[in-house]
Amino acid sequence: MRTSERDLFMRLAQSRRVLVGLVLLGTLTLLGVFAEIIASPAPIVAIGGGHVTLFAGVTRAVAYEDLTRAEIDRLHQGDVTIWPLVRYGPIVPTDEGPNAAISRVHPLGTDAEGRDLLARLVYGARTALGLSLPTVLLGMLLGVGLGGLAGILRGFWNERLLRLVETVDTFPAIIVVALVRAIESKPSALSLVIAVALVRWAEVARLVRAEVLHASTEDYVLAARALGAPPLRIFWIHILPGAVAPAIMSSATGVASVVLLESAMSFLQMGAPSPGASWGETLAEGARDPSRLRLILLPGLLLLITVGASYLLADAVRDAIDPRSPNARTRGERHD
Repeated sequence: MRTSERDLFMRLAQSRRVLVGLVLLGTLTLLGVFAEIIASPAPIVAIGGGHVTLFAGVTRAVAYEDLTRAEIDRLHQGDVTIWPLVRYGPIVPTDEGPNAAISRVHPLGTDAEGRDLLARLVYGARTALGLSLPTVLLGMLLGVGLGGLAGILRGFWNERLLRLVETVDTFPAIIVVALVRAIESKPSALSLVIAVALVRWAEVARLVRAEVLHASTEDYVLAARALGAPPLRIFWIHILPGAVAPAIMSSATGVASVVLLESAMSFLQMGAPSPGASWGETLAEGARDPSRLRLILLPGLLLLITVGASYLLADAVRDAIDPRSPNARTRGERHD
């Protein structure tokens, strides 16, 4: 690792914005990953009948799908059980019915269809981040690969790749996803990931190409070329590590973009089919009944936290890449 790269990671490790962004996004990610521990009709632990069942909401979810609360209680009668905070999933209507008030059973009440609101928000985090993370990673891989090629190639292929990047970068992602949804006979989450990644990669490729062109004129690259190092080795060892940082910055903002896009598509009832829930669906319910402010404020707050944390990370990476930027200088003066 060169000194410049070591300095970059040191600046990121010492940044409070990186810490805050990672804590916020990490918390939302953990909520999505362990959603069954917070809200599920199945127990977390059940001991009885000579056996122990752990995380039944994950291992035996199908067995609880068509059971009522009373039937589940009879199923575990006499067992030693530990239940989630909310004993309902995000889809099945609860016994309290639509628009139930906040209570011990439903800490945030229920929506217009009688579904527990807390369960829907927690599973909505799984939907939002579960779609955004693979989308951003796929877009980053395509962007780094094609952007790197556009930076090191010359002549005909360089021009063709550059035109492709510029053309794709002009397409609004929401239009592309809407077209894919219109063409598909059976919409899927995978198609949404691929459709967004095929648009997102162009922004990453543009940044990587610019960084590759800049790095190609540096002394260490010219020295490696003069010593006879193969072009692929020069790119892989000397150029690519420095080009990854702008890709990471773009991917951090990409998380926010994909989460907002998924919520917008769900708001328009064009989102990916999900066994859980979506913040966009909850916002749409709130838009149909503005008097139920919880349905607007709570998912809106979660979207704000997600977008804010993503931009904090992106801002910190940008300042770490270029310590001479106005933001970095201002913060350095305040620190001094």
